[in-house]
Amino acid sequence: MSNKEFLKKLYFLQDLDLLIQQVEDPQYTEKTGLQVSPDKVEELKRKRKEIAQELRKANPMMYQRYEMLRRKYGRGITRVVNRMCTNCFAALPASIIPTDEKIITCPNCSIILIWLE
Repeated sequence: MSNKEFLKKLYFLQDLDLLIQQVEDPQYTEKTGLQVSPDKVEELKRKRKEIAQELRKANPMMYQRYEMLRRKYGRGITRVVNRMCTNCFAALPASIIPTDEKIITCPNCSIILIWLE
């Protein structure tokens, strides 16, 4: 798996993490009026586990870093918009250039960065 594929799957995993967290929040139904069936939540958790295993196998150190950052910030990967980390809102130095060859982290908050088109 290339670094670009890894980052895209990691970003998708984060979306699943946030979705699961949201629908398991007891206030979710109150706020939205939507009821999520337990079967659908379990399906999301199975999909999350499947993707997590794939990522852990592909790059164990980066997956572990994602999990650590997710516990710290509530997210482990974030988009770069206008050369800015959207986790800490620090401007990235000009020396940081997006590349498919290596995974880049924010020099300020250490979160994993992804550039999406």
